[in-house]
Order: sequence, then C-alpha cells, then structure tokens
Amino acid sequence: MLRYFFAILFGFLIFFSGCSQRKDFEPKHISGSIVFNHFLNADLDKTSRVSATLKNGEVFAQSGKTLLRLKKPSSFINETSDYYILAPDCQNIEVINKNNQKSQKFSVPTCVIAANIKDSYLAYVLLDNSYGIINMKTGETKLSDRNSQAIAVDSLIAQPLFLDTTVVFPMLDGQIVVASLNSFKIERVVIVNSEHFFSNVIYLDKKDNNLIAATSKKVIVLSDGKKFEYSANIRDLKFYKNSIYLLTLEGKIMQLDLTLRVVNEVELPYAIFSGIVITHNKLFTLERLGYLIVLDLDSFQYQVYTLRNILGKILDRKILFYDNHRIYYDRYYLDFLKDWQK
Repeated sequence: MLRYFFAILFGFLIFFSGCSQRKDFEPKHISGSIVFNHFLNADLDKTSRVSATLKNGEVFAQSGKTLLRLKKPSSFINETSDYYILAPDCQNIEVINKNNQKSQKFSVPTCVIAANIKDSYLAYVLLDNSYGIINMKTGETKLSDRNSQAIAVDSLIAQPLFLDTTVVFPMLDGQIVVASLNSFKIERVVIVNSEHFFSNVIYLDKKDNNLIAATSKKVIVLSDGKKFEYSANIRDLKFYKNSIYLLTLEGKIMQLDLTLRVVNEVELPYAIFSGIVITHNKLFTLERLGYLIVLDLDSFQYQVYTLRNILGKILDRKILFYDNHRIYYDRYYLDFLKDWQK
C-alpha cells in the first residue's frame, strides 16, 4: 500500500506545482447566474464513477437516491436492476437483493473496486488488478486471474460489462479482458493504453456492435473486427446519440464519431472541467473556478454561467458527483431535466 501512497502523492505534487504556474480560465462573456437549488441531507463524503455517499451514510447511485444507509467502513460499489453491490471491508463483496433485502457475502483476497451482476454471475475487479467471476447460487469461483500490478490509478473506475455470452473486465493496467460465460476462459485481451501511471480503464460501454473503452490517455472503439483509436489527455467522456463527447485537460470539448474522427471541437483556454451531463441536446460541465459551461450540441456554441449555492455563495472546489441528468456538489444539486429552461 505504501507504493500506492507515494505514487499518488508524487502525482499530486506534480499536479499542484503545475497548477501554481498555470493561468485561470477567464470567460469573455457571462450569460447569467445559476443556483444549485436542491438540498441534500448531508455533505458529500466520497464519490466514484457510479455513486456518491453522504456523510450521514445515504447513498446516491446513477438511478438517484437509494434506500441504503451505509456504516463505515462499507463502500458502495455498483447497482443493477435487482442488486446493490457493496464492499463491507477488504475481504468480502456483499450483494443485497433489492426485492427481499437478503444479503450474501463472498470472500475475496483484497479490496473490491468494481463489480457487476448478470443472472447469477458476479464479476469483479480487485485493488491488486485481479479479477474473477463468482456463481452466486453456489458460491463457486468460476474464474480467477490477475493482471500486472498498477502503480497509481485514476479515480474514475469503470465497471465490468456483461454482453450476451461474455463479460468484459476493465483493468487497472489499461487492458480490457473478455471472458466467456460458457467456458469461463479468457477469449480476448485488448490493450487500450499501456502507460505505467493512471492507465486504468475509466469508461466502458457498448452501443450496438461498438464496444467503447477509454483510459485517461486514449479512447478506443472495437467494431466488427476493426479497432479505432484516439489519443488525448482525457478528463472525462460520455456517449450520446452515436457520438462520443470528450472533455480534455487542455480545456477542449470534442465530439467524435464511432470511427473516432473529430466532428466538432471547441476550446476554452485554461478551463478545468468536472463532470459531464448531456440532456435536452445540451452538454453541461462545471469549471473549477465556479462556472457552469453549457454547450449546444447542434451549433457547438457555448455559454458560461456563474454557479452559486442556495445561500448565494460562488462555488469553490468541493466534492462533486454527477449522473445522467443531475450534478451534485457539496450538499446541493441541480437537476437539468427539471431545472434547465434557458
């Protein structure tokens, strides 16, 4: 664990030393002010790609507020239509049935960081970059393997993805591993990115015949035997209406098609984005100095709004979480399906 700590500390020192010399984003025009007009019951405590936990233990997932209230040190890992997946400690995965609230625990060698369920199969990825499949009916481990150790990882960690007869594991060393749900053998390994630091898969999804995977340095699309690649310093990304939208560390918002050809892009010099929500054919993202960027996906023109909390204070750099149509910040949130009328 010390290796993880010092690697991450080194990364932070480089990041903050760079930030001390960099310029700030200065919008040429501000279109107005937006207020985070909904209260949470407590402040955000910790977040992941798929969930946020408040300081009082309440959990918000991609579907919204759950019925769970966690006690430390339990962590929320993922949810499906039928199950919640938790990490009660670093020796177990806990699965809770949403319908009858029954709980099952399955032993694992170390901390689980990603997991998903299809039928009776639980697929997981662990902190040491090992992965496996457990039959929840019998408790039998059907597959167990391990990739090379990852030195440091990005906080956006993708979840295993079930396809028809396979499961795709997003690994911490920049690979995706495809395993059969029939033979429980590895069918294919694809390298997304092979750099030593922060190369974990941060995004994994499938649309029609297209498998989309990304690390913080590269996005790939696998389509009918073809592989397309695009390299960038990726802050975040999202698939929407047959396009992939990227936020980059250089302040760019980009639209790529499924061959990863750049269709549109706009640059906001020195902007540092957090979160990406797309609804009403508009892309919403937060800039670190307290701005909301709203990009019209038809014209690819953007507007900038000052963000304030319900008390009128300009937002500063606190914990943030987002789902498909909401952005949560500190102890407030905006619901763009309901609140956005501009």
